[in-house]
Amino acid sequence: MFRSHRSPTELVHRRDPWLGLCAGALALGLSGCGKDDAEDSSGASGSTPDECGDIDGNGGDTGDVPNILGAWTSSFASQVFDGGGCSVPGLEAADMRAMLDGVMNVDGRVPDRLFVTFNQSDDRFFGVENFQGGVTFTGNKTFGSHDLYVSLGGLLFTQPQLDRDEIRGYGFIGVDLDGADGSIDCWLQGDFLAIRSGA
Repeated sequence: MFRSHRSPTELVHRRDPWLGLCAGALALGLSGCGKDDAEDSSGASGSTPDECGDIDGNGGDTGDVPNILGAWTSSFASQVFDGGGCSVPGLEAADMRAMLDGVMNVDGRVPDRLFVTFNQSDDRFFGVENFQGGVTFTGNKTFGSHDLYVSLGGLLFTQPQLDRDEIRGYGFIGVDLDGADGSIDCWLQGDFLAIRSGA
């Protein structure tokens, strides 16, 4: 029979790093906020939505990043940077702009398991947020026989003059017209603005 030449004390000490790692992972899992596909919106016990969506913690200092989770009102391409030549039946600039305009809802888990939906659609664009309030969402959407590649993002901050939370940045919709070759044939890109609903 195999016998270890190490004392029981040595074996326990050798396992300590693994025990600490497992305990840390368990604590992190229990302290998570927000929700993903399989979770409800209550988050962890004792967590509030503000704590779950505020990446740098509550605070009113000038560097505070507001809560990203929840409902927003968005507008896309009020200033068009480049139309990219997209003009096919049912998919002109106005049609593409409407996809990212209106009711926007941010859900998920801060900072790297976020997702956003527009106008109560089932289409989700997945994203991340950093501690400076930079946010990015990307994803794909099928529209008719076209494949759309969507990217949007910007800076999340509180606009002090208006006392409201905003995300200001860019939006891009690239279109693969035949949905077969994976290449972007035309696009629409412009500014993106989201204002927290109720602000």
